[in-house]
Amino acid sequence: MTSSHFLVEVEGVAKQLHCAPNQTLLEVLTESGFVQRKACRNGVCEICEADLLTGQAWQRYPRVDWDAGQGECRLLLCTSYPRSNIKLRVIRCLLPGV
Repeated sequence: MTSSHFLVEVEGVAKQLHCAPNQTLLEVLTESGFVQRKACRNGVCEICEADLLTGQAWQRYPRVDWDAGQGECRLLLCTSYPRSNIKLRVIRCLLPGV
């Protein structure tokens, strides 16, 4: 079953974000006012990290299928896409309004 969007919850932020399946997590965070450290936007620099706390996501580069139920998941926001509703802990990021 495919969804037209997934809900993205960020630890410490009350607002839920909507992410299309073809939209990277970095794109949805940036559009929502997060100030995230980034450089290459293709996964090489490994600056835009987040921990996947709940749900499932896939990462284009390096190719990884993440499932929070299977243990620690540190993904790269610029190459990661949701596969379900998810909750993230963003790293090196200013939250909106901060």
